[in-house]
Amino acid sequence: MILGSPPNVDAQSIWLRTRSAVSGAQYPRRIDYTIALSGLDGSVLKVDHYGASCDPNGPIRVFAMSDEGLAAPPQVPHGVNVFVTFSVSEGRGAPASVALPIGHAAPSADLLGEPVLSPTYMFGLDYPVRNNHAPIEASSLKTIAVVAAASPEYRVTLIDVPVVDGMPAYHLELTPLRRPKENRLRELWVRTDDYLPLQAIVAGNFTAAPLVDVPWLVNFTTIDGAPYISRESAMSSLYLAHRRIVRNAVIAFENIRQWDGSIYGKPLVSPETDDNSLTEPNNK
Repeated sequence: MILGSPPNVDAQSIWLRTRSAVSGAQYPRRIDYTIALSGLDGSVLKVDHYGASCDPNGPIRVFAMSDEGLAAPPQVPHGVNVFVTFSVSEGRGAPASVALPIGHAAPSADLLGEPVLSPTYMFGLDYPVRNNHAPIEASSLKTIAVVAAASPEYRVTLIDVPVVDGMPAYHLELTPLRRPKENRLRELWVRTDDYLPLQAIVAGNFTAAPLVDVPWLVNFTTIDGAPYISRESAMSSLYLAHRRIVRNAVIAFENIRQWDGSIYGKPLVSPETDDNSLTEPNNK
């Protein structure tokens, strides 16, 4: 359903109001949630759930194994391991033997890698220094607008005013003016009442290929006046290593809630990230 474009609405003004609204959001000191990864791994639907916790703009803690991995741990492989053995000699002394395995390392048991993700990631909608503890004063809004206008990241166009999830929304088209790999927003739908995001299309997601090479649809939810990512859906198939193809990939954030102060439950740690980790870039 399209409501049409209201008169006297400036797209750049909507964009600046959205950035101010997101930057002024107040989050709990610590947030608990579940990360659900799902997709068709070949022809098999795979779903993994990971317990996680984060401090907004701070560390992310994730349990090392998914709930499904704990319930059915992977079997220890049996059989014959094939190695190539050869001798090397450098200078004086007896030669040493080196054994190298033949073939490639086994694919990761995780569908898309270990998810080290936060639902408060905002794709650059928030300003570099986000005020999580107090509303932004009117004088601050003027300063923010001047800074943003001095070095714009996008050309912003108002496309229409549709209804999204039962709410009227401003539908913006965003064309990056610089650093398109970092400024990944391409379309954005924001609420007409409080300017918080409803959904977005981004040109690439996370930090590694092929996830950075396909568009993603991002859905947001609002909890106690603050925006959170609810789900991120790949809009194309993902062609991974080991000839692995994942279709309909979705990363969902479930059961988002304030930390209850409990020190019991799963041991959550801030993992060391590597090429197999599912992470967002540092620029928010």
